[in-house]
Amino acid sequence: MKHSLSLVALLLVASVVPATSVLALDTQSLVSSETKETTKDLVPIPPVVQKTMDRLFSLQPELKKLHIITSTNREDNQHFRVYLNDRTEEEIESGKEGMSAHLEFDEKTGELLSFNISAAAWASDKLPSLQLTYDTADKFLTQWLGREGRKQFGKPVSYGSGGSASYHEDGTITAWRERDVEFPLILNGIPVESDIGPRIGVNSFGYVTSYAYTPIDLEKVTVPKPDTALPVEEIKQKIITADSIGLNYVEAQPEKYGSNWNDAKMKPALLYQIQLLGYYQPQTGQPIDTLSGTVKKQESITSTALKKITLQPKGQPLIVHSEDEAKQMLSKLFGNKVAVGDLRIENSPFFAQDEVSSQQVYEFSTEDHKTRATVITDKKTGQVQHARLRGDTEQKSTPIKVTEEQAFAVARDFVETYAGPTATQLASLDVISEEPEIPAWVDKSKLPEVSSEHFSEVHVFFFVELYQGIPVQDRMYQVSVDNRTGDIVSFHFPVPQEKLNLPDSKHIVTKEQALSAFLNHKSMKLQYIWPRYMDQRAPAPFLVYTWDYAEGLGYVDALTGNYIIISSEQGKE
Repeated sequence: MKHSLSLVALLLVASVVPATSVLALDTQSLVSSETKETTKDLVPIPPVVQKTMDRLFSLQPELKKLHIITSTNREDNQHFRVYLNDRTEEEIESGKEGMSAHLEFDEKTGELLSFNISAAAWASDKLPSLQLTYDTADKFLTQWLGREGRKQFGKPVSYGSGGSASYHEDGTITAWRERDVEFPLILNGIPVESDIGPRIGVNSFGYVTSYAYTPIDLEKVTVPKPDTALPVEEIKQKIITADSIGLNYVEAQPEKYGSNWNDAKMKPALLYQIQLLGYYQPQTGQPIDTLSGTVKKQESITSTALKKITLQPKGQPLIVHSEDEAKQMLSKLFGNKVAVGDLRIENSPFFAQDEVSSQQVYEFSTEDHKTRATVITDKKTGQVQHARLRGDTEQKSTPIKVTEEQAFAVARDFVETYAGPTATQLASLDVISEEPEIPAWVDKSKLPEVSSEHFSEVHVFFFVELYQGIPVQDRMYQVSVDNRTGDIVSFHFPVPQEKLNLPDSKHIVTKEQALSAFLNHKSMKLQYIWPRYMDQRAPAPFLVYTWDYAEGLGYVDALTGNYIIISSEQGKE
């Protein structure tokens, strides 16, 4: 059975948020070495490019210390690239550290398209505060574009963080971190949601380390007018209906969201939530596909649509207190003993343990980095919360196919074996990951050949505990089964509990009362979306309605009928 991913995302919020930043990291993307240009040619720098370089050097005086190693032009996209360094080629090849920069320009106009600067003196595994990042990035953008040019973009928005590392023969590691922000393009007073605005990286020393922006000739673009949209109150009547509201328990509902999850005040709650999250056609309120801009079929999402199952949980312990125990557990549960046997601990500075975090993270990889594994445990108890084995293994050549029914049985039995005593009544969700259709505006002749094998390598199953027949949002189980071997390749479990301390659902407000509260309080806003597909961008943005989370996330307390806003402290550090 196919269910909307919206509900899965909603149910996963509470169960995986604390580990999200860790799970998103991939060691291979963090390891970098000094880029070396193989060409010895120094193509003459066009005067328009040189003029831009001189201006950039005045704003980034550190670049004046560097000399040009290579300058090349790319005929395929008419870009001009310059690589600079403060060392000789011999010093670079010997591994000596210093400062380097990669600059890219439009060869015809001289427009700066991007730059990246790396310096040994800027090495640090610390991230800058958001405020330092915002202030530094805003100052640079204003200086670069001028005050009038700056006005076409909105306030900076955090876009995550990145880093790189150099590994030395003596075993030491030099790490760099930066925080990235994007300045959204503003059209008709409305921001464009996409990576279409300038993106700037800042390090903890307050230096701008990266910049990327490709200007768009808006005179050639037809932008939908906001006055064609229905008033927001009319749209809300079309979108917020009884079918869009779901009832869920939350074992640990935070009073506010912040960067330090462990210090957040929690309480059990029974709440009504809007379950159709997304973007809506501004004249009809119908959900739309964010790639094509066309209306998509709206799916009714209610807890009754879930497949309920009964288990007799055995509660076999999953406890890990060391790297060796983590490897033993991987070998026992994941079946691929050959791949697990070759794993070694990943000593990346970005996996250094956070003293504040309640979690312990073990990262492993083979010497060739083709196979990786992650184990996350509760730091105090050693209880395993997440484990994953991924990458190239000899099993990829195995022709055996495991049906979805067979994989479901494996996943169900796995949960029954290791889940705690509260997992007697569960509901299952089968999530089918489908390759999105290619939008009509894409030039298919320019698309690279991409294998679609990865779409069918695993069956993924989600199970959520039920209490009084109602899903407990933060007691979600996820199990992935290799469809060639039937082996478990990843799982995520909530912390086992002897019993759940949740409010009684006998005396709650009706769905109609919750609906009225949402209509009165839930905010929506107009937004432009300018989609991309691989390296192609749609010819024009489209206008949508979406939810406004400026004040925070909102829900209706099912016990009182009150509309509760959960504010966020993220971005205020």
